[in-house]
Amino acid sequence: MSKVIGILGCGWLGTPLAEFLLAKGYRVRGSTTREEKVAQLFQKGIDARVLILGERHIDGNPEEFLEGLDCLILNIPPGLRKAPEADFTARIRLLETYLTQAATPHLVFVSSTSVYGATQEMVTEAALPLPDSQTGRQLREAEKILLGNTARVTQILRPGGLLGPDRHPVFTLSGKNIHAGGNERVNLVRRQDLLHIMGLLIANPSLSGIYNAVFPEHPSKHEYYTREASHFGIPPPVYSDSPARATGKKVSCPALEALGYSFAQSIWTPDLQSHPGKPG
Repeated sequence: MSKVIGILGCGWLGTPLAEFLLAKGYRVRGSTTREEKVAQLFQKGIDARVLILGERHIDGNPEEFLEGLDCLILNIPPGLRKAPEADFTARIRLLETYLTQAATPHLVFVSSTSVYGATQEMVTEAALPLPDSQTGRQLREAEKILLGNTARVTQILRPGGLLGPDRHPVFTLSGKNIHAGGNERVNLVRRQDLLHIMGLLIANPSLSGIYNAVFPEHPSKHEYYTREASHFGIPPPVYSDSPARATGKKVSCPALEALGYSFAQSIWTPDLQSHPGKPG
């Protein structure tokens, strides 16, 4: 019988992941926070449920959702930009009680490279994270909570900024005057690469650990967004600092390299056979 994979958070990343896994023969159980989305997910072949993870209570039936899973993908962003006072760590601590009760054997937690501070320069998975943002700090605490359960295999995935068919930060940045940071390195990854990486982790349930996921090119923001804006025919962002050698955080991925993974999707849009267009 095929393995059952749970995806807690079927959004921009989780839904394509579900479709990717279904195509590989897995059975997929997914969650959404919106009742009206359940039918859409069912049409894709996803056994969908409504679950809303709060700081003190989970709306829905988490016991039923977790029952019998071979692996759970925990893919819920902290959401601190919209709700700065939110306690993401409390949500994860609550969820961990249910994971422990369900004896979920394998967990993949989608974290972020924001757990590394901007001044850490060259970082691998062996580096001690020194987060300098509220999101990074809460994600790091969430990682510690989940890694504390040694009765299961826990894999922490730390992707860089996400690019995809309808998602590119250049459209948000276009034409803006940005005070500083133009010479900071970018740490980015395409969604398609991330789907293959998550598939690789799911297929290796004995490999606990931390895995960075960042494409191995790190131009400065000035260089990258100027070139990307030119490709799309939109005004580039204007950085106040003059172009210079790229500095700052550079995330590498030796743990994925050890698994034999090579990134296939360039962060440079013109290098793709098909590329994202401006979101509608």
